[in-house]
Amino acid sequence: MVLLTALLLIPAPLAAAGSLDTGSAPEQLGATGSLSPSGLERAENPDWMGGLPDDIGLSELSLPGTHDTMAARASVFAETQDVDLPIQLRAGVRALDIRTRHFRDVFPIHHGLEYLDTNFTDVVVQLTDFLRDHPTEAVVMRLKEEYTAAENTRSYEDTLDWYIHDNPETGVRLREHLWHADGNRFPTLGEARGKIVVIQGFDSEKPFGPRWATAGMDIQDTYELAELRDVDRKWDLVRAQFDRAAAGDPQTFFVNHLSATGNPVALVTGTVPVTVARGVPGTTGILTRAEDHLTANPTGRTGAVMADYPTPELVDELVARNFR
Repeated sequence: MVLLTALLLIPAPLAAAGSLDTGSAPEQLGATGSLSPSGLERAENPDWMGGLPDDIGLSELSLPGTHDTMAARASVFAETQDVDLPIQLRAGVRALDIRTRHFRDVFPIHHGLEYLDTNFTDVVVQLTDFLRDHPTEAVVMRLKEEYTAAENTRSYEDTLDWYIHDNPETGVRLREHLWHADGNRFPTLGEARGKIVVIQGFDSEKPFGPRWATAGMDIQDTYELAELRDVDRKWDLVRAQFDRAAAGDPQTFFVNHLSATGNPVALVTGTVPVTVARGVPGTTGILTRAEDHLTANPTGRTGAVMADYPTPELVDELVARNFR
């Protein structure tokens, strides 16, 4: 019975490999309904950074972000988004979470063990197409080594260098649009306009950008919940991080993950990314709580807010905070 209940709460069959058709998905369950699409395509903020001064630091901004950015067509256990990267960027998302498996000397995009039917070349092309059309913008990209490396003849660092210097599909684009790392420092917006600022989630001898979870960063990323009732505990951590970012050192880059899921045993309770984000009857999702909190507290930096299924209301509010 518990498993049956869980299957009724989540938005797609357990065996499904694709996301819901957001053009026709039912909108039952209201604001906290797991079946409601995000509607992110309604947000239009493609050039919002153009209204900010060059000398402001990226660490001083409120950045809409997506957790597991490319996981828009995945199983219910791995899916975290319902729109693709170009829509996210046009909406105003400027912090990305790109997870690359090192496999056969290239970077397929994974969420855990699940291949997301896209590759690092696709990410680079979509990102640089956007930045060429919107040169006032900057994108912060956490680049993480995901799952297990296999069948490689070189290091992860060497493969990344190949994408930057030798791959005919990505080399020119990355040499033009990749911010050249200066130690662990986050750049100003003026330095980063038209650029991808990498946050390293991988080992390397030379820097490609600030390293994840080192000095200069303050991260909330509690992501494993035992059951849906633990959404309350997750929200307490999210809210506390909002407060820390608002009052914290402007040179510290704050990251606040709204995302969470169940551990393997807890999956039978329906504790998967979409139910945590959007809620189910009797449990208000993290997105609604975040929207209500930010609306009630309309000023103060948030840092990078990494969300599953972000709504246009959340993205618009985060963008607007940079101008208040």
